[in-house]
Amino acid sequence: MTEDMKKDSLPVEEETVETVETVETAAEKPAVLVRDVMEKVFVSVTPDTPIRDVFRLFIKHRLLAVPVVDENSHLIGLISSADLMYRSSKPHIPRLPFMGTKVYTNRICKYVKEFKNLLDQPCKKLMTKDVMIATPKADIEQVAAVMVIEHLKILPVVDNHRVVGMITRACILKDLYREWK
Repeated sequence: MTEDMKKDSLPVEEETVETVETVETAAEKPAVLVRDVMEKVFVSVTPDTPIRDVFRLFIKHRLLAVPVVDENSHLIGLISSADLMYRSSKPHIPRLPFMGTKVYTNRICKYVKEFKNLLDQPCKKLMTKDVMIATPKADIEQVAAVMVIEHLKILPVVDNHRVVGMITRACILKDLYREWK
């Protein structure tokens, strides 16, 4: 390669590098944060709220979960629809030929009595205490990945120990739809 060829090739290499850098920055998109898509209006309960009232809230507002908070809105637990369904579903009682009807009926009656008792209990007895959370500054893609891996439908959004919102799969799907629309 001659000296003239080398001189000619150097600027071309520099231009190529600049072009690659420009392409990389153009491909980057700003991260969508949880605070941009979370539900800012949400229902919460206190630890002393009766489970009966929590049931009513779930039905009235079509909730997936409610954060359990103290007087300062600090998260202390979560009650999900799965928590309520697990406690409210009838226990499986096998129907074996040697089991009498009276034994079966007694178990159901015992269950109904226990369930009615549960409805009058405070929700602190039913809530999940070890709760996964999101922060308002978290990247929505990372939160979505955690929700899929952990099979979560909703997460409380916590900032300085206070619940400031709820992030659901629906919130994330709405954002994806806006992005690809």
